[in-house]
Formats: sequence, structure tokens, C-alpha cells
Amino acid sequence: MHERSIITNVSIWLLWIILTVLMVGGVASVGFMEEKPENTNWAAPTMLVIAAILVLIYFGIRSSAGLLIGGFIGFLSELVGVSTGYPYGSYQYTEVLGLSIGNVPIVLFAAWIIVLSLVCMILKLLGADTKVSIILAPILLVLLDLAIEPVATGSLGAWYWTEEIKGYYGVPISNFGGWLLVGFVAYLPVQFVYGKYTVAGIFPGASIFCFFVAINLLDTQWIGAIAGISSLSIAIASLAYSKKNCLVRLRSK
Repeated sequence: MHERSIITNVSIWLLWIILTVLMVGGVASVGFMEEKPENTNWAAPTMLVIAAILVLIYFGIRSSAGLLIGGFIGFLSELVGVSTGYPYGSYQYTEVLGLSIGNVPIVLFAAWIIVLSLVCMILKLLGADTKVSIILAPILLVLLDLAIEPVATGSLGAWYWTEEIKGYYGVPISNFGGWLLVGFVAYLPVQFVYGKYTVAGIFPGASIFCFFVAINLLDTQWIGAIAGISSLSIAIASLAYSKKNCLVRLRSK
């Protein structure tokens, strides 16, 4: 049992090291290289998969089940979105995120798990009840997407919009309405299929958004950077709030 624990901890550290190297490499390629290095399309999907694996490890079996269901709902919404233009608007994915099903990169499943996990951890650490969580979750997801879109459609080139009416860095406003709707539905299983949590579950998602903030800053996409910094600030505040409450409970015993 002890040996298994050691192996698990070593595996987690290795995953974190690889994730960090990929994120630093991604930021460096945008900030210090005139052209994107060749044959690096594997990097972005690998980064997302590793972050999602870390999330599932930290969340445990029961809580991971809710994330997997929510991630699947999010992925289905992408399939519908690419083929019909609803509910996000008209867009298409490029080859940057790797293998696809129905013109939607498979790694989007991992991406949805990551954003749902970050929102879930923020709300759990803040002690939000079910009603508040269901209301706030879609709003927080939209805030996260405000940081994602400028990078994904810009430096990363993961997808592009074909809408004639574009508002936010070339992104149609309908996209954020879609995120509110899908975010609400996708978060329901995360909220209700949930077990015990470990605080470490917030870090994979937060790390990915450090990456998005850095790219937004390098590309002088200030609104995207502010959205990302706001998201990370809320995450830090939730950690501080949780720690404070824990200390209060310990002192009261």
C-alpha cells in the first residue's frame, strides 16, 4: 500500500513537471519566437490532457464521475455547435488540437473537464450552496471563456469564427450566451454527483489559466488578460476563505 502511494505521488510530480515544461514552452514560443516551431501541434492537446488527468486524480472516483458527465455534455455541445452554429455561433476547429470526431478535437472533452473542475473547486471552497452554485457556475464559465477566446483564436489558432457579426476579439456575442446555457447544463452533474474533495483539485485548472493570462498579456489582449486575472483572483480568494474557515473550525473545537 505504501509503495503504491509512493508510485502515485511520483507520477503526479512527473505530470506536473511535464505540464509546467509545456506551459513555459508555449509562453516562450509566443513571446520570444517570430514563428511557431514546426511539428509542435501535439503540445497544446498534451497539455490539456495532462491537466485533466491531474484533475481526475485529485477529485477521486465519485467526483470525477460528475466531471466526466459534464465534460461529455460540453463535448456534445461542441459537436452540435460545429455542425449547426448553435448555441455558440458559426465556428470551425483547425488541426492544432489534434484528432477530431465530427470536426471537433477529442481533447475538447479534457478542456471541459478542466474548466468545470476549476469552477467547482472555487464554489466548494467558498461554501456556496446548491442554488447559488448552479447560478454562479455558468457566469464563472463565461468569465473563463473571456480569457480563453483571444488566445485560442489568436496565437494558438485552435479555431476560427465564420460569423459576419463579431464583437469580442472577433468572437460573436452569441458565443457567451451559448456558454451560459451549456455551462448551466454541464455543471449540474458536477454539482450533484460529488464526493469528498481535496484543495489540490483547484491547481490544474488554475495553472492552465496562468498560461492563458500570460499569452493574453504578451499579445496585449488586455480584456482577456483582465478576465483571466479576475478568474485567478477569485480562485485565490476561495483558497484563502477556505483556509480561514478551517482555522476557525479548528479553534472552536
